[in-house]
Amino acid sequence: KLQFLYFIGEIPPLTNSIIVLIMRAFTLAAVACAALAHDGLPKNPELNVPGYPDCVQPVKGGNEFTLECFQKPRENKNQIRVGCVGDSITAGVHSTGGNHTYPGQLQIMLGDGYKVTNLGACGSTLLKNGDSPYWKRPQYTTLINNTWDIIIIMLGTNDAKDKGSGGPPNWPHNCTGSDALKCPFAVDYHSMIEEVRKLGNPTIYTMIPPPLMKKGTYGMNQTVINDVFPTLVPAINKENNLPHPSIDIFDALGGADKASFPPGGCTLQTSKVADCADFCDQQSCDQCHPNNNGYTALAAAVKKGLSL
Repeated sequence: KLQFLYFIGEIPPLTNSIIVLIMRAFTLAAVACAALAHDGLPKNPELNVPGYPDCVQPVKGGNEFTLECFQKPRENKNQIRVGCVGDSITAGVHSTGGNHTYPGQLQIMLGDGYKVTNLGACGSTLLKNGDSPYWKRPQYTTLINNTWDIIIIMLGTNDAKDKGSGGPPNWPHNCTGSDALKCPFAVDYHSMIEEVRKLGNPTIYTMIPPPLMKKGTYGMNQTVINDVFPTLVPAINKENNLPHPSIDIFDALGGADKASFPPGGCTLQTSKVADCADFCDQQSCDQCHPNNNGYTALAAAVKKGLSL
C-alpha cells in the first residue's frame, strides 16, 4: 500500500521528474485560465488558437503560449519591415484567414517593397497586470528579438474589460481627466513605446482601436472603447513625442456614427445601420471583430495613416 503522507523531516527531495511535473501543472493551469478569455472564438486549426498570426504550432494540442512566432523574412535587403502589434483584431479573428487579416490586406496594398508581419496575440492586453499581458506572449518575444522599420501598435480592446461588463478587472478607471497620462494604461503604453524604440529605431504608429458595437461584448466596457480611447490614445501618442498622429481606426470603422449603433448590436437586419456591414454579414457577425470587408477597410485606413 503506497504511503502518500510524510512526517516533518521525511519530505523527499525534489527530483527532476517531480519538478517537470510541477512545471507542467502550472502551465496547464495558465492555459486553462487563458482559454476562458477565448471561449466561443473560432480557432485556426493549424495553430489551435484563434486568429492567424505569423507563428507555427510545434506542440500537438498546443495553445497560445506554445506558439513559435517569426518575423516574415525579406526577399531583399531593401524591403521595409513592418510589424503589426495587437490582439485578436490584428490576428484576424473572424476573418477567413490567409490574406484577409488586416496585416495580410496591408501587405497586398503596400506591395513588394514591404514585408508585413502579423504579431497579433488573441486576448492580450497592453496592461502588464492585465489578465493576459502581451508582454508574456510569444509574439512579444518575436517583436523584441528583431529589428524593424515600422511598428504599428493597436492594443486596448482587452484592456477595456472590467467586472461591471462581465469581464476580468483589467481597466483601471482612472484614465480620464488631468491625470489620465499617469494611469497604468498610459504608463505601460509608454513602456511599450520605449521598448520598441530599441528595435532598430523604427517609425512607431499608435492606433485607436475600432468601436465596440454592443455593450458588454466579451466582458468589454463599451464606454472605455468608444469614448475614452479616441482621446486617450492620441494623448499618449503626443506625450511620447511620436512623429505622426494616431491612426484613427475607430472612425474608419464607423465610430463617428456611434450615436446610431443599434442598441442590441449589429445583426444581418441592421447591416445598413452605422457601419454594421463591416462587422456583420453572412460570412461573420461579431460586435468586436470585423469581417473580411471590415479588415480590408481597416487595412486601407492604416495605409492612409502611414501616408503610403
